[in-house]
Amino acid sequence: MREITEDEVRHYRQHGVVYLPDLLDEGWLKDMEAAFAEEMFADPEGLNHLDLRSGAQFLEQQGLELLARDSKAATGRFWIRTFNWRRFPSVVALGCAPPMPEAVAKFMGSKRLNFYGEQLFFKEAGSLHRTAFHQDAPYFHLSGEQCCTVWMPLDVVDSENSMMGYVRGSHRWEIHAANVFAGQAPIPGSTLAQLPDIEGREDEYDVVYYPAKPGDAIVHHVRTVHGSTGNASKRDRRAFALRYVGDDVRYLEREGSPPDSQKSDALENGDLMDSDEFPLIWTADQGYLTA
Repeated sequence: MREITEDEVRHYRQHGVVYLPDLLDEGWLKDMEAAFAEEMFADPEGLNHLDLRSGAQFLEQQGLELLARDSKAATGRFWIRTFNWRRFPSVVALGCAPPMPEAVAKFMGSKRLNFYGEQLFFKEAGSLHRTAFHQDAPYFHLSGEQCCTVWMPLDVVDSENSMMGYVRGSHRWEIHAANVFAGQAPIPGSTLAQLPDIEGREDEYDVVYYPAKPGDAIVHHVRTVHGSTGNASKRDRRAFALRYVGDDVRYLEREGSPPDSQKSDALENGDLMDSDEFPLIWTADQGYLTA
């Protein structure tokens, strides 16, 4: 991994997102390919697995308005797998070992770092459903500023096969309701205000889309509004995300958040995130604490 520059750190803190071209070397990419294949194509039994194509078809049957108007036209699968890392040593090696945690700590200005898990995205060719603009914060059971995601593509990503878009400066917005991903509607039980219609009025917001290639990464803040286009190409789009929390983050079982594996059996509201679910992996004083 190359060094993170001070300009990149300033850009992240100003805009809530930063694009990092040519961050990762060939060795990292090979390890990421292997980890992706190990987890994404494992038997889904017992895994935290979300099939967004089937989910979108169900929501459409319920009369919910989706961003892609016809789910039947979406022929490709869109799978997301989240927080299965303890079952896959290859994922642990990427997320908890050098050098990624120290790089992330620079962006957040944190002196300690907990691993908050992984997320894998498999948007096949013909998966037409765009991922609605959303913030990560309402889905996560935590409070604080020092939480971010490192998103890394395993395929060339462009405007045809589901490019990532971000609303710059939205990390300063209030937290809005979690939505159903395939549409703008809040998930049932949400008590927060719905995000505005960014998809229908992108020219009114500072939206930036990043073409990316294997070896690049995009880091975004937990409140930065982001989403991706559908995959109308004949090429699959695979991506791997790692998540981290820093000094000021505390556990918070957030009302209106979807029930998921990132709820803790060990922590109470207000606790530091240190637990088996979210291990402390690095501190500025002690270095790496786990591998």
